[in-house]
Amino acid sequence: MKKLSILCIVLAVLFALSACTPTTGGGPSAEPTKAAQGDTKTNEPTTAPAKKKEISILAITFTGTPIAENEPAVLALEELTGYDIKLEFLLNSAYEDQLNTRMAAGNLPALVAITGKTASVISYCRAGAFWDITDEYKKYPNLAKANEIVMNNISIDGRIYGIYRARPLGRNGISYRRDWLENVGLEEPKTMDDLYNVLYAFTYNDPDRNGKDDTYGMTWCKWFGPLDQISVALGAPNKWKVENDGSFTPDFDTPEYMEAMKYMRKLYQEGLINKDYAALETSDWTKDFQNSKSGVHIDVSDQAWRYQKKFSEEMGMPDDIVWVMGMPEGPYGKRILPTSGHAGFVAISKDGAPKEEDMRDALNFLDICNTKEGQNILNYGVEGVHYDLNEKGELKRRTFGQDPMEGFNQFMTNVIDGLLLQEAMQPVQKRREEVILENIPYCIANPAEPLTSNTYAQKGAQLDQMISDARNQFIAGQIDEAGFKAVVADWYAQGGRQICEEYAAAYKAASK
Repeated sequence: MKKLSILCIVLAVLFALSACTPTTGGGPSAEPTKAAQGDTKTNEPTTAPAKKKEISILAITFTGTPIAENEPAVLALEELTGYDIKLEFLLNSAYEDQLNTRMAAGNLPALVAITGKTASVISYCRAGAFWDITDEYKKYPNLAKANEIVMNNISIDGRIYGIYRARPLGRNGISYRRDWLENVGLEEPKTMDDLYNVLYAFTYNDPDRNGKDDTYGMTWCKWFGPLDQISVALGAPNKWKVENDGSFTPDFDTPEYMEAMKYMRKLYQEGLINKDYAALETSDWTKDFQNSKSGVHIDVSDQAWRYQKKFSEEMGMPDDIVWVMGMPEGPYGKRILPTSGHAGFVAISKDGAPKEEDMRDALNFLDICNTKEGQNILNYGVEGVHYDLNEKGELKRRTFGQDPMEGFNQFMTNVIDGLLLQEAMQPVQKRREEVILENIPYCIANPAEPLTSNTYAQKGAQLDQMISDARNQFIAGQIDEAGFKAVVADWYAQGGRQICEEYAAAYKAASK
């Protein structure tokens, strides 16, 4: 009888506990969780699905050694969201190619980091490979706060196929070796001519004071971002120019673009950049700067802090040798290539989320990731493991030989500003924030950002490669101006003219 009484008590306790167990979560009839409602003011446990559902994710790794699934940050996000997270990563340098292969094979997880509206992505969205969430995402309280302009920028044919991966508009900039600049007796460049002089001095004036001819100005890679920043700074359009009659002209068919290419060719011919840039993978792009072989890096402005952190924490170098600035003035004043407010978007694949219930689970997961807790886990990790808070409540990241969270933030959307913990910033980090704000008034918009072209969806990758190859050939001196213009004429003949016409028509329709 005693054993029976004990058993009855145990069963009663278990019944009481099960009655208190939350049962809401992803699914068509699920109520939004506390986290999804944005209830981040208390320390109450997040309401999550009683039984963990799996959420599979494909994202980007830049190093090839991404975060592990048993890493504390992943476990913390699982606890917050109530989902069993399955992560898969592809190396950034081959991401688009491998993503195309996976899309063609119908082999994608539920959530997929999309780096941009490539021709294949547009084609597969139109074919129904990804869920159209235009009428769904606003049902989720945090996702509903997404910036409508940025959502429009990622739209395809006016429809939404994902949640954008937010980026500051004025994020681009130049990182440079501050100590080298002082050693060669120059000031921070104010014009593009000044930038040339800095690159020349970093190549030929022994900026590291070691008595050797072992440095050069700036490292480029096969990614076109730095070259586009230079061309916009020198007066070229951001991808497209809208003429007075409403027609569209590609940037590479403008006189300003040709002048920008001549500037780049001069850098190449004089050895101020690396000769192998057209073949250099993005994964190897930062090595020469890190190894004190080059002294200028054109990319996102936050790269300056990554460099400085590596120099000071891993190499024992001074805390003030890397600095950051916006692009200098060109012949048409200060012009900044902005981000689009996004770095692509996180889409929901019908391969990995075949049912409407699965699609809503994925949206619910992204919604919880956009709470204060979710954003901070994805961005910083776990307090006491990845970072600590000082007496002011400021965050200081811990130092690791290898980033244990690499790639984790590549499916972070951050559609709500102001939720991240404030870091205890070093001077170069504070300067980065100033540069981002200073850039905004000078940002040059891409008028075709929200537009789509059927011809571009079919032929865009091939046509883009034609121009990219011709630009590299011109910079290397393998073709002259007439040779480049011949490629441009071929671009028009092979579908470029139709792309211009389709963008013009879409622009006119959107302007009504």
